[in-house]
Amino acid sequence: MNKYFAIIDLKTVALAVICVVVTYFCFALNIAYDLDITLFSIAVIFPLVFTIREAFKRRDNALKFLSQFKSGLCSVHYCFEQCKKLDPARRVEVSSLLDKASSQFFDALGSEDKDTRPAEDTVNEIIYFIQRNDDAISNGLALKIIRFVQEVNEGMENTISLKMHGTPISMRAYCLVFVFLFPFVFSPTIVYHLPDAPIFLTYGLSVLHGFILISLYNVQVQMENPFDQIGLDDIQLDEFRFRALEPSKIPLE
Repeated sequence: MNKYFAIIDLKTVALAVICVVVTYFCFALNIAYDLDITLFSIAVIFPLVFTIREAFKRRDNALKFLSQFKSGLCSVHYCFEQCKKLDPARRVEVSSLLDKASSQFFDALGSEDKDTRPAEDTVNEIIYFIQRNDDAISNGLALKIIRFVQEVNEGMENTISLKMHGTPISMRAYCLVFVFLFPFVFSPTIVYHLPDAPIFLTYGLSVLHGFILISLYNVQVQMENPFDQIGLDDIQLDEFRFRALEPSKIPLE
């Protein structure tokens, strides 16, 4: 049931109150006019739909970059696992580094802190690990691992850039302003076109239209940051975490 109330917040309540108050004054002061609200509706609906579409597009791109990040970590892990000259202890060390990098990166995504340098430093330790163990890692395998490490870094950079640069802030502010102005334009028009309708119907239609607009706005706001685990459509970050193998499950030579 909570999912049906996820888009309801204080702005929803505030707009509903505004709709009721404006409609009341329309009846009390006999304010009604025949206004074509098509253009005004387009001015509200179009930017809302645009920002929602862009938010979903950002979410899809984030899924792609997170998949690249995890697949890169897994590929690095498998490369080291296939290196028979590395003893199990050093394989465990690599797995721990990958697990640490994954945890640091997702901790940065799930918080307000956008600094991924700890995760990047941990990933770069893989390169230092190769240099320290060049006696056991062939040049061909080292180049392959470096290529996968590059994919990991690209996945991190692209993902964090999506978090830092969202849909236009000015567009969202514009939408919110016009959503709250809408009752002042729409309610008198309802009163004019439904003079003989029951009062509760006029109030209900006014509140309903306001609820639809503010709900669309709230959907966009929740989609704006798909990493904070607040919205219903947020990315399930745990699905993209790299988890190191337990030492007991690592094959011994």
